Amino acid sequence: MGISLAERFPEADSAFEQASHVLGWDLMQVCKEGPEDRLRQTEVAQPALYVTGFAAFRILRSCGVIPDAVAGHSIGEYAALAAAGVFGFTEGLDLVRERGLLMQAAAQEHPGSMVAILGLSRDAVETMCRNVQEVHGVCVPVNFNTPEQIVVAGEKKAIEALSSAAAEGAKRVIPLNVAGAFHTPLMGEAAVRMKSHLSRVAFRDAVCPVAMNVDGQCRQKAQDIQTALAQQLDHSVEWVKSVESMIHIGCDVFVECGTGRVLSGLLKRIDKRLKTYSTETPEALEDVAHALSTARKGSS
Repeated sequence: MGISLAERFPEADSAFEQASHVLGWDLMQVCKEGPEDRLRQTEVAQPALYVTGFAAFRILRSCGVIPDAVAGHSIGEYAALAAAGVFGFTEGLDLVRERGLLMQAAAQEHPGSMVAILGLSRDAVETMCRNVQEVHGVCVPVNFNTPEQIVVAGEKKAIEALSSAAAEGAKRVIPLNVAGAFHTPLMGEAAVRMKSHLSRVAFRDAVCPVAMNVDGQCRQKAQDIQTALAQQLDHSVEWVKSVESMIHIGCDVFVECGTGRVLSGLLKRIDKRLKTYSTETPEALEDVAHALSTARKGSS
């Protein structure tokens, strides 16, 4: 969770220090020592992911790497917006903290689950969800990660029924270890409260296009971004459309800022021609900074 970056780069270390001051608890210590159960709690995991993602971006920026466009998947959208200058790092962290608390409370009040469906088209999954929802309750596709990897969330009985139905035609059906049915109508009350928190922040125009989760469209105007972000909690993450929007404006090299390489893998399944980099280790981050800095100098 960004520990190796914080130990190597002062830009990342200062991000963790700032975050601990805002949160009122030692984020670095929790990321180092856990326990894992605490790290998995939504109210802890979301600030950790936000800080780790932005810390990697901060290091790249110090090396002269400036993005032509940004996007983030779910909680990652907040780090992307901070990177685009829409709000400050600590302002974003305040929002992320509230988001995590609201989602945790909603998950406890409206228990649900999530499952990844591999090998079925968007149309097939949407039809299956509608059929299940008519009988078993909330069941909606929430993450369109690739053309054939779609996450569905909803009430537990509905997800059980959906899993059984999908197993007949899908390549794999994978239950996800999450706290609730995020990005569904079960998050409706949390979304209303989150909108109130967002209204208190002075959004700025983005310095580069931001491909937003709610519909995948690129935005730069502050009000447009705020309106789209307010819909995020109880609407689907249109990741495929987001990537396609960035490709449309000329992006063909993508850097995943943060822990792991999940998004890099999704990008390759969306378009094999894309060049991807990760920043999960100091060595990987130094490699991408060197490669992109060299490429920019060569094209100037």
